[in-house]
Amino acid sequence: MSSTIHDVADHIDRIDRRHGGKENLILDSKWRIASVLDMFLDLNPNGTLTPEQLAKVDAYIARFKSTPAGSDAIMQCQRRAS
Repeated sequence: MSSTIHDVADHIDRIDRRHGGKENLILDSKWRIASVLDMFLDLNPNGTLTPEQLAKVDAYIARFKSTPAGSDAIMQCQRRAS
């Protein structure tokens, strides 16, 4: 698994299971996903996302989770985190 896929899967697992609903941690993981994927040319270096960027990251996460490769990568991260 590439390090990019692993990083994205790890942050999705953090959002879903390990951040305990803490909004600041969830937003940080979403910013990190956007960063590792170079999703936006205007990504704010202070760790914040615009509402439009947040919507795009959320859509990306949903697509990632719906693919077999994404699901497998998340399961591998869950095993490592346990």
